[in-house]
Amino acid sequence: MTPSLPYDAPAGRQSGTADFRLMPTDDFAGGPSMLDVADAALGRALRLDYTWLHPDDGEQAGTLLLGLAAEDGSVSAAWVDSWHQKDLTLLSGRGDASSATVGYDYAPGWSWEIEVRVAGASVELLMRNVVPERDDTPAVTYEVMRATWA
Repeated sequence: MTPSLPYDAPAGRQSGTADFRLMPTDDFAGGPSMLDVADAALGRALRLDYTWLHPDDGEQAGTLLLGLAAEDGSVSAAWVDSWHQKDLTLLSGRGDASSATVGYDYAPGWSWEIEVRVAGASVELLMRNVVPERDDTPAVTYEVMRATWA
């Protein structure tokens, strides 16, 4: 019997779509996407290697190494993406048996969030930009990228 992966994620390669927008007022542009899901460190983390299509810059790729949720629900992760985040970045957040949301602050008041949800044979990844209130605009949290694979 093959042991289940962290978050009960389905192992192996999956195809799907990834939608992207830069600003909250932009329409999403979608394209094909691939995901490779694997165990890391003998069940201590989940490795998600994905590709996605940027509407102007072409094919991009990223990796999220997502740790298990601790008893208190805290989760840590490491992330790199050829378009969004070119330097390896450490993230932290909260998780449970089938999902996690991790993030980091990239400027005072500005942060980035990545949410991973697993439901049966499907994996969903959402990336959000958290923008603080500014002189003429209210604070906003909006989805930048949303990808689904099965």
